[in-house]
Amino acid sequence: MRRPAAAGTALAAVLLLASPAGAAEAPAPEAPEAAVRALERILSLWHDGSFDALYETGTATTRGLLSAGEFRLRMSAEACRPACCFAAFRLAQAAALAPERVLVRGTVGFEVRGPARPRRRCAPEERAYVLEWQEGRWRIPLTDVLSTF
Repeated sequence: MRRPAAAGTALAAVLLLASPAGAAEAPAPEAPEAAVRALERILSLWHDGSFDALYETGTATTRGLLSAGEFRLRMSAEACRPACCFAAFRLAQAAALAPERVLVRGTVGFEVRGPARPRRRCAPEERAYVLEWQEGRWRIPLTDVLSTF
């Protein structure tokens, strides 16, 4: 006599893995809009000087290149930071490059951070960021927020 229960169990396991609950790591269909919101939060952390929290938004690859302490030290030495609030970011384009990669392009408003005189002018700049869906959230390459790497 055959054991259909074993076949049924295997089928149930396959269906469970293919279900949305099993795919919790995949970004939602509104990925470009969610990536823009994530970038706005990242710019806010940068503006506030929350470098430890900013480090945690980095991609796995760039977090492997820099320790949290080294990143914090380099960011503390930056003369420019994103401006606050409405001046921080003006969206020009957000487009999915792949299911887990979104290009966000726009103008980032920069301002002088602290009393030091920057070597470069802190003014609005057109920038493009590729955010990646990793570990259940949108992440940015940390090298994109450091002026020198």
